[in-house]
Amino acid sequence: MSDKEKEFRKLSKNSSQCRLCPAMSDLPAILSSKNGSIHTDLVFVAEAPGRFGSGRTGIPFHGDRSGDNFEQLLNHVGLKRKDIFITNAVLCNPLKNGNNRRPTTKEIDNCIPFLETLISIITPKIISTVGGVGLEAINRIFETRYKLADVVASPLPIGKFILFPLYHPSPRVIYTRRSLDHQKKDFEKLLTNLPLSSQLRTTKEQLRNN
Repeated sequence: MSDKEKEFRKLSKNSSQCRLCPAMSDLPAILSSKNGSIHTDLVFVAEAPGRFGSGRTGIPFHGDRSGDNFEQLLNHVGLKRKDIFITNAVLCNPLKNGNNRRPTTKEIDNCIPFLETLISIITPKIISTVGGVGLEAINRIFETRYKLADVVASPLPIGKFILFPLYHPSPRVIYTRRSLDHQKKDFEKLLTNLPLSSQLRTTKEQLRNN
């Protein structure tokens, strides 16, 4: 086992033992090998596990309609889950009266150390936030003030990586903010920002030639 794998296993264990958020103390933290590859250039940071999605399946963006839409976006550009890493700003499923709710600022702050450590372990070339909460978490870590509507699908250099904010592929967002076809174009643009040295570059070249 490599040092990187050992560090990730430790991070996963620590997150599973976290009890900082009273409302979610009995819920699992979704951070494991099911999230994808830690040997990747591309990390997606979404909002939080959903009740019918990863809160149930343990796999980010899997098991609900948002997950189905995200899968379509990945397939559109030829990306495979095994070649990327997907995580959330908040690792447990925030609920109110049994339904999904937006994480509080305190809950986001409680999970920031896990996200910071994850970024330092993976050292991705691109961090793509998926929705406003993921972007808020990155803003809080790197002391930026980006607003999703102003910077969506724009490459933003931050230190050693590029931040690439995207809208969330939930049915509500698709119907009211950004259609699935528009989001497919955003994913195409995302791949054009991968550096020539990226292991995912082959995917982009294959897509161009098809």
